[in-house]
Amino acid sequence: MLVLGEVQTTALRHSGDVPRELAESVLALLAGERVRVSERPIGYAVSPHTFTGVDCRIAARSGARVRGVGTLMGRVCLTGGRVLQSSAVVRVEPVGGGYRRAWSHYLARLGVVETLGRTDLPGTAAAHLDADRRASTMGMGALCNRLLAEVQGSSLLDRRPPVRARRTVLRWAALTDEDVQAARVRLTVREDGLRSVRLLLGQAAVADVVALCEDLALHDWLLTALLSIIEQSQIGVGEPVQIIHRLRPAVDHLLHLWMPAARLDGFALSVWEGLEGRPGLSRQWDASVRRIRDQIAMAAALVNRAPDAVQLFR
Repeated sequence: MLVLGEVQTTALRHSGDVPRELAESVLALLAGERVRVSERPIGYAVSPHTFTGVDCRIAARSGARVRGVGTLMGRVCLTGGRVLQSSAVVRVEPVGGGYRRAWSHYLARLGVVETLGRTDLPGTAAAHLDADRRASTMGMGALCNRLLAEVQGSSLLDRRPPVRARRTVLRWAALTDEDVQAARVRLTVREDGLRSVRLLLGQAAVADVVALCEDLALHDWLLTALLSIIEQSQIGVGEPVQIIHRLRPAVDHLLHLWMPAARLDGFALSVWEGLEGRPGLSRQWDASVRRIRDQIAMAAALVNRAPDAVQLFR
C-alpha cells in the first residue's frame, strides 16, 4: 500500500486567543458536519473531511506516468488557537483491467485514487517527495492552499497575526511492507523550504500516519518560526530593550505550544521518539528557548544596574 500526503502550516490571521466557539465557526467547512474540539493537553480543533475528485496523470521517478482516478481527502487543524494546518492525503491503489469506471465507483471509495495501468509505487513515492515546491502530486498542494484560504478569509478573524513566519510545506509518503519489523522514517529539510518525510512501515492505520505527519509539520513550523524571530531580534547587535521587544511574540504566542507527540500513541509515538535522537528537534528547540530566556534575564538585570553598567553591556 502507498499513502501520499502534504501538510501546509502557517499562523492563523488573528491577533488574540481563539476560543472554542470561534474555532468551531471558522473550521466549519461543511454545513451540518461537526468540528471536533479538544482542550487537553493543548487546544486542538479539526474540521470535517472534505473530498475532491481527481482524474490526472501520476508521475514516477523513472518518468513514466499512469492515469489516476479517485478522490483526495483534506482537512484543516488549529492547534493552540494559533497554528493553522491544512492536510491532504490519498491512498494509491493499482487496479487491473486498465479502464476507467463511473464516478459512483470512486465516490464509494473516498480518499482512494486507483491507478489504471502498470504502477511503480516506490517510484511514485519518490517522485512525490522529489518534486519542487511549486509542483504537487494530484494537486494536493492546490487543495491545501484552498482550505487555508477558506479559513483565513473568514470574516470572524481580524487578520492581524501577532507572529509572522513563512508557511512551511511538508510532503510525506508511506509505503507498507509486511517484512518490515520496525517503522523506518527519514525527515529531510530541503533548501527551498520544503520538508519531506519517507516512511516504510510493516502495518499502520492511515489515520495514525496522517496524525504523525501533521504533528511533525506542526513542530517543524514552530521551530522554524522561533529561529526566524531570534534571527530578526539581532541579539548581540541591538539595544537590550529592542531585542526583548522583538522576542516578545515568541514568549507570548509560541513557547507554550511545543508538545511533541501529545496526541499520538503506538507506532506514531515510537517514530517521534526515534526522531528525537536525530535530528533532535526538541534539543534545538530547548537551546533556542534557553537563549531567549537568557536575554530576558540579562535585560531584567540591566534595569537594576547603574547607567555606566548598562552602557558596558550595550
